[in-house]
Amino acid sequence: MNNILGKNLKRFRLSKDYTQEQAAQLLNISPKSLSRWECGSTMPDVMLLPDIARLYCVTVDDLFREESIAYENYASRLLAVYEATSDINDFFNAEREYSVLIQNGNYTMNDLRSYAILYQYLMMNAKTKSLQLFQKGLDMGLENDPKTYHMIERQRMLLRSQIGENEKSIQEYTSKLADNPLDFYNHINLLVAYLFANDNQNALNVFLEAVKKFEDQALLQTLGGDIYRNLKMYDEAFACWDKTIALDSEMVDALWSKAFCLEELGDYKSAYSVWEEIIAWQECRGYEIEVEEVKKLAQKCKEKIKA
Repeated sequence: MNNILGKNLKRFRLSKDYTQEQAAQLLNISPKSLSRWECGSTMPDVMLLPDIARLYCVTVDDLFREESIAYENYASRLLAVYEATSDINDFFNAEREYSVLIQNGNYTMNDLRSYAILYQYLMMNAKTKSLQLFQKGLDMGLENDPKTYHMIERQRMLLRSQIGENEKSIQEYTSKLADNPLDFYNHINLLVAYLFANDNQNALNVFLEAVKKFEDQALLQTLGGDIYRNLKMYDEAFACWDKTIALDSEMVDALWSKAFCLEELGDYKSAYSVWEEIIAWQECRGYEIEVEEVKKLAQKCKEKIKA
């Protein structure tokens, strides 16, 4: 017989302050059966192991480990599992258990603390995983897919800004621009890094230098418009966005920036016209889901016109 299992069953029961009679009743078995399990003379049916583990707030594996401990509740045990593995499936297991506690109102202050810790671990693990995947994509090389490569660069910069690591992006692309000032995307990436850091003056300096070489690049003009908007230089912003659309009608980001800026200035009538342009652009390309959100924005803008 498995003596470890028997010792654990007794130890877990005592840690929960259950008598054999109480534990047996909760498991819907006889006290005699439980006593035999704890003595190691018989073993529980394998189908009962999940119920036993849940009763004692451990996992089934814990029942057979020498150093296992009983947790405050099953949710906290699953939190410990996720902390150890960082496996997303273990996160969902713990999250479901905490959700049940919350929904039933059967939780303590410490449960709320540990539930929050679960999401804290998820956040940190997600950050690490995301950065790893971005790097893996970049390691495939620029020549593999230039468009996607540059998209990954900018998305990684956004993540860095969200986790307080703007300076890494600024340093990286300052160095790359110094090494190769003729590369359009080195200008773009440094500009974006400054934008994410809310350093609009340095972003403008990069833009003004880049526009001398790449005036007819729609992406550059779009970002220039965003910089000017942040600096409240609205005439220059609208000039950049209008030039963007003239250069590339697919660069609809400029229309979004223009619509929001017009609303910011209180020109709801003009903003509504731009929202209609965006709606037409999306409908023409079959973006059925995306267009619904724009219609909501347009409707809110229209209501402000009437007001």
